Amino acid sequence: MNFRKFFALFIAFQLSFLHILFSQNFPTDYVSHIWTAADGLPGNTITDIIQTTDGYVYMGTYDGLVRFDGINFNIMNRNSDEKLGFSSARVVFEDSHCNLWVGSNDEGVVKISGDSITKYDTTNGLPNNSVRDIVEDKLGNIWIGTASGVVLIKPDGIMSVPDGLDNIDNEHVLAVALYCDTAGRIWLSTSKQGGIYYYSEGRFRHYDVLDYLNDRYGTYTVSAIGQDDLGNLIFGISHNGVVMIKNGVENNPSVFKDIPQCLVNEIYLDRSSNLWFLSDRGVYLLRNGKISKYTSEMGLADNTINHILEDREGNIWFATDHGGVEKLSLGKFNTFQLNVGVNAICEDLGGNVWVGTDDGILCYRNDEIVDSELTRMTRGIRIRHVGLARNGDLLVSCYSKLGQIRKTKKGLVNWTVKDGIIGDKVRVCVDDKDRNLWIGSTTGLACVMPDGKIRNYNSDQGLCNDYIMSLFVDTKNRLWVGTDGGGIDVIENGRVVQSYNTQSGLSGNVVFKINQDEKGIFWICTGTGISRFDGHNFTNFNASDGLGTDSIFQMLNDYTETIWITSNRGISSIQKSDFEKYLKGEKKNLVPKFFTKNDGLKSGGVTSTSLSMRDSIGRLYFTLIDGFAVYDPMKSTNNRIMPSTHIESFHVNGKSVSVHDNDTLVLQPGVKKIDITYTGLSFVSSELVRFKNMLEGFDKDFSDVTALRTVTYTNLKPGNYRFLVNSSNSDGLWSEVPATISFRIKPYFYQVPLFWIFVAILLIAIVVVIIKGREKALMVKQLQLETLVTQRTVDLEIEKDNSDRLLKNILPDPIAEKLKANQFGDQTIADSFSEVTVLFADIVGFTKTTSSHSADDVVMALNDLFSRFDDRAKIMGVEKVKTIGDCYMAVCGLPEPREGNAQVMVDFARGMYTDLYEYNKTAKIPFEIRVGINCGPVVAGVIGKTKFIYDIWGDTVNVASRMQSICTPGHILVTEAVKNKTMTHVTFDIVDEYEVKGKGKMKAFTL
Repeated sequence: MNFRKFFALFIAFQLSFLHILFSQNFPTDYVSHIWTAADGLPGNTITDIIQTTDGYVYMGTYDGLVRFDGINFNIMNRNSDEKLGFSSARVVFEDSHCNLWVGSNDEGVVKISGDSITKYDTTNGLPNNSVRDIVEDKLGNIWIGTASGVVLIKPDGIMSVPDGLDNIDNEHVLAVALYCDTAGRIWLSTSKQGGIYYYSEGRFRHYDVLDYLNDRYGTYTVSAIGQDDLGNLIFGISHNGVVMIKNGVENNPSVFKDIPQCLVNEIYLDRSSNLWFLSDRGVYLLRNGKISKYTSEMGLADNTINHILEDREGNIWFATDHGGVEKLSLGKFNTFQLNVGVNAICEDLGGNVWVGTDDGILCYRNDEIVDSELTRMTRGIRIRHVGLARNGDLLVSCYSKLGQIRKTKKGLVNWTVKDGIIGDKVRVCVDDKDRNLWIGSTTGLACVMPDGKIRNYNSDQGLCNDYIMSLFVDTKNRLWVGTDGGGIDVIENGRVVQSYNTQSGLSGNVVFKINQDEKGIFWICTGTGISRFDGHNFTNFNASDGLGTDSIFQMLNDYTETIWITSNRGISSIQKSDFEKYLKGEKKNLVPKFFTKNDGLKSGGVTSTSLSMRDSIGRLYFTLIDGFAVYDPMKSTNNRIMPSTHIESFHVNGKSVSVHDNDTLVLQPGVKKIDITYTGLSFVSSELVRFKNMLEGFDKDFSDVTALRTVTYTNLKPGNYRFLVNSSNSDGLWSEVPATISFRIKPYFYQVPLFWIFVAILLIAIVVVIIKGREKALMVKQLQLETLVTQRTVDLEIEKDNSDRLLKNILPDPIAEKLKANQFGDQTIADSFSEVTVLFADIVGFTKTTSSHSADDVVMALNDLFSRFDDRAKIMGVEKVKTIGDCYMAVCGLPEPREGNAQVMVDFARGMYTDLYEYNKTAKIPFEIRVGINCGPVVAGVIGKTKFIYDIWGDTVNVASRMQSICTPGHILVTEAVKNKTMTHVTFDIVDEYEVKGKGKMKAFTL
């Protein structure tokens, strides 16, 4: 590139920068925010704008009234609420009683007082339904200017037409503007030429003072009326600027000539006594005796401004004709956009500010750019670092063949690879107390000693990494070398004496900046957080501790003990004491405040090399990727206006419920879901407004801070509740009084405590009845069981008696008792008796006799005869042993011994014949028997465990059986032993000897 072309480009760059610099006069003190139809407005034409006492901003549009909380637009017209009765809102006004007045294009005026709405139109006294302006005088009268005249409404609601206009003009004038001056007079400007009037002493009068304008302009109309801080009247003269009247004559300040010939729509005096002129050619501000302008070319939303608002926080709002609404907030930063990256900023001892950019170095003196040999030398060169040597020389590090530049009083000197330094891509340069100049580059470290000798360092000389990111000389004159990935090396007396990295406790090995505070503590900025080093131990801070990011580029202190941090996320600040409090556990988290475009930072972010600085008067300069920003603590103040908190809507099960102040909402049973929407009115940075809420009766404490503007509760129990919500502005100032709403959820009848008491009593009664019923049932059951047991016991006893009786029928009583006692069968029942009498009786010819009879007849006959024998045996004490077919066996003398048992048995035998005789008298089957008797010793006992019988054994039994078998039918045959025992009482008829089997000849005696 030839020199002329290069120089031309440089001049163009400088001129463009000068334009940017000087244009940053009035607008750059503010941060602009514009809202249009794309953001939710019903249209881009804003006819009026006010802020009401409750803090909301209201705007007039052709589609109705718009209420704005900084985030959401709420459009109000007859479509949203039929009671409103208007479609458009041309004029919006709030009176001293907080009533809201809305004048429409052709639907009259609506007065909104809470839930009460009053309509004024041509049907009740308004001269025309097209409303042009509304104002209140000091007596509380409301003046309404329409397209066909003016009326006033007194505090008692009576409407009247003021006197005077019919005499001096036409009472049906088209009102342009109404204004109440500091003296309480009402001013009226109309569309008529020269139509400017004031109301005094009960009537309108023409203001003749301005008639001289007829000579100047031929004709004139007044478009706006206002006053300065001294009370002087100022008039906007249609398309001819403004005039000031002082003491009845024109007395324009000289600066008025800077206001062009334009249509002034409004003249406004703000709280700082600045005058704003809103025109069809932009905004003009008279401040400190100077006129500043703000037009669409400079960022204004639209050059035609209909109205202006200064809200309670000092924000300025413009209602534009075609650009929506624009808000200007005083910024904390003044941003200078250069369209080039800035890497370092330094102030020299002369107060000049040197800005190192990616396109050379710039110098500012008294906020004006100046040219110098250095700026020309570095043109087109990437500057990575600008600093001051201890003697005040300027050190400029170039990322190019220029290497390191030192600007001295004698001129410029530089070092490159050709001069012996280790690399030309220099990133940083500092000097120590020994006047050594340390130069850090991408390929190592160079030391230029006072005698001009150069010593280079890289990994071969002990450096942990060749890429040098930062250099710092501590209070002991040691050089701390921050590298790109290797951590930190400490050089003392020309050699590396210590290294620190993540293994040593360092937060990260990519080291951006190193600094040391007044207590000797090192603060190290790395790619993964901040390290605090006390010479022995590292303490690290990163995003998890609340820093918001891990990549920290630089830490900068101001004179208020605030630490400013540049990072990957931008610029933030935090009190230095917060670090100590956090380490002591007095704070849960570090909470830095991040700054955004709302604070005046009109930039895409900060550069990683980021060498920002604090100048000699305390201003902070921050490097940006597209310029630099200046923060002046003296000019920047926190927003001390507490936000106004409001509950905007209350929805129950998806349906809106009207909210009234100080009223307790009564909700019917069956509430499943409650949605509460709220807002905090702070317009400096509305998106940074934060909230905390609590529902008394449900929550124990306020919620965590949140940006959400809606809270939802589900399945709340019936009862009384009170919802509270607080809001804070962007500077963390919380509202003192929370917004509240109380509500009561009515219960279903079954949710009333009394119902459950009744239910409990009923349940208890039911339980008691059930228990009593069960007790009664149990008693009945028990009685039934007892009866059944008794019955079963009786049955068992009967059965036992039957069994006993049966047993005793089978066995002798003593044997039966023994058998019952020996129920487990572990004892043998057998006894020997020395003297018993045994009888056998047999039916003679039984088989032949019964052969012609049936079995039933035979059994019945035997049962009849043997039962007779049994009865006799029982009476006579004879023990029946058994029947064997037609044979009857009995014994006497056992189981209990009995004296005279032989005689008893003989008598029993005789009785058997008596029984036979009686039987045969009526018997179907007559029988004949024979009887044999013997006496002597026997063995008696029970044989077996089932189907047992009591039996007797022995020779005595056998002989008795032989006696029966050889006895003559119809007789009794006894042995000699029986005869000897009974002979004193019995006489035997025949004595014979018989051959007895097993015995031989035996004597036997017949009865």
